[in-house]
Amino acid sequence: MTTILVIEDEVSLREEISELLELEGFQITSAENGLAGLQMAKELLPDLIVCDVMMPELDGHGVLSQLRQEPATALIPFIFLTARNTVEDFRQGMKLGADDYIVKPFKRTDLLDAIATRLTKQNLIVQLQQKIATLNQSNLEKDDFLNTASHELRNPATNILMAIQMLKKAPTKERLQRYLEVLQAESNRELELIDDLLDLQRLETDSHPANVETIKLQDWVPAVAEPFQVRTQARQQTLQINVPPYLPTVTVDSANLKRMLAELLNNACKYTAPSGKIALEVYRAPQASATLNSSLIMLVISNEADIPDIALPRLFDKFYRVPNADRWQQGGSGLGLTLVKKIVERLDGNIEVTSEAGWAQFTVQFPTS
Repeated sequence: MTTILVIEDEVSLREEISELLELEGFQITSAENGLAGLQMAKELLPDLIVCDVMMPELDGHGVLSQLRQEPATALIPFIFLTARNTVEDFRQGMKLGADDYIVKPFKRTDLLDAIATRLTKQNLIVQLQQKIATLNQSNLEKDDFLNTASHELRNPATNILMAIQMLKKAPTKERLQRYLEVLQAESNRELELIDDLLDLQRLETDSHPANVETIKLQDWVPAVAEPFQVRTQARQQTLQINVPPYLPTVTVDSANLKRMLAELLNNACKYTAPSGKIALEVYRAPQASATLNSSLIMLVISNEADIPDIALPRLFDKFYRVPNADRWQQGGSGLGLTLVKKIVERLDGNIEVTSEAGWAQFTVQFPTS
């Protein structure tokens, strides 16, 4: 509710204005003089102030002058009420920063129209300030992202340059082969990071074209997970897939869904020790979604690993990696889970992470028609 402070030393007029504005749905606070009004304005921070000019001890001009000097009250819309209708009085009020000037006696509509105009203007100012604050925050985040991305790109580039220098001086074939392997690995790392950065930019700007198609999850999921079966076997890990045959045929952005599932499985493989277990489950959520022709699909990836409590809130941050957790020194761009989060949002779903009893679990829920 909009709060208006009425500062008027004439009791009957103060009560009439207060009653009028209360009937219009405003929340009213009143003060009998300028000193009391000034204190109330600083404490309550009303949405608008209606103030008489001629008052004992501290007049309306003094109230406005002091309010405009305080950051918290400087932008509160301020309407003067006065019996003096001279150009000098009007100019003095406007010079101090008054928003409007109503001459007594005034009509009910004069006051209400002035209040409506000033509140509308104030709302526009607030909206503009919010947009500016959002843009400033966005610029700060963009600068931080660019600085971090530059650092991440520079690391493999530096290793590539060093490998090239060492290749020129390799004393044996074994050393030559070693430097070629480093060169290949760092080149792949650089390309992966560039691809992930481009994918993230497309997702954040919503410029990634949707590839919507109808799929059978009981066939589609095992096919996507097949390369990870090979990887887990080579690492003596166990990957168990549970996709029941009764799942409905779904229509979804399959390319994004595939990328999300692959990133989560890759993450599970990376942080699971030899002989550790990984589980992938897909099922239809028990509750129906908002529309009659759609359902909720639950996708759960679990692996034997502990995620520190301090790391849980940061898992989806750009370039964040859980310290000393990559058991296979597999590396990565640090953008995998960030991409997962963005993809889940594109699917109009949500993702939750838990870590307890030696298991980490990522649960994705998304609607599909």
